[in-house]
Amino acid sequence: MKQNIMIAGPFGELQGVLHLCDLEENRGKVLVMAHGFRGSMEGGGRAAKLAEEISETICSVVRFNFSWCTCLSNQVAELKCVLDFVRNTLEPEKLFLLGRSFGGATCIITACGDIEIVREAADKLAIGKDKNPAVSWHARKTYCPDGLVLWSAPNSLKKTFIEVLGEEQFTNALQGKSVLLADERGHDEIPAAFVKDLLKYNIAELLKRWKNGPLLIIHGEKDCIVSPNQAKENFDLAGGDKQLHYMEGDNHHLDLRFQEAGELVKTWLKENI
Repeated sequence: MKQNIMIAGPFGELQGVLHLCDLEENRGKVLVMAHGFRGSMEGGGRAAKLAEEISETICSVVRFNFSWCTCLSNQVAELKCVLDFVRNTLEPEKLFLLGRSFGGATCIITACGDIEIVREAADKLAIGKDKNPAVSWHARKTYCPDGLVLWSAPNSLKKTFIEVLGEEQFTNALQGKSVLLADERGHDEIPAAFVKDLLKYNIAELLKRWKNGPLLIIHGEKDCIVSPNQAKENFDLAGGDKQLHYMEGDNHHLDLRFQEAGELVKTWLKENI
């Protein structure tokens, strides 16, 4: 069952779609999908199709649009508002995050930023002598998910956005100049504050905090925007039950193997719900 939703964000309403799982017993498990830089929740129709497939039997799915070309700090704030909506509306037993590209960085910051709070909350809520932390996600009052999917996600924001913007424009932004992007996605002016904000975050250090939950990393073998070695660095830094899958011969957007990547996500979710 698909429903268009509007979510109260920190800078205005966020457009989204809720795919409630057709299998009633799995509606209490939720996957939240975060799109990449200058992307959308539709993902050219492919992300929407994947969400529909997942919601048939595996779990409910929420996808949404970030504010266009907003700073990473703003995206983190918006993702937290989406998670607040999910917590209050769906009260999920389990929650998973899937971040594509820049959305992956947003998910890492959100997931790993309060991991110590997660552990403390789990201890307080757990029942019995063993302090089993297996309490429903909505009861934990944190933003750390039960599992994380990183799809073409960066390890170094600096290296990645030098590729996206070009080294000269990246340097100009650090000097306070706006950056102009013109391509098949349109014409956009990226403020200098966007680049300076990126450098506030150390994705590698944050991922070191991911120690227990399942982690799935999917990356194009020939990604020219987020180099494949960044996926390996993410894999090596994180703990927990982790998997790394390179999509042979494919690019940043997984144009050749999107369906195959989607099957990996579905299998991983089935194993972890």
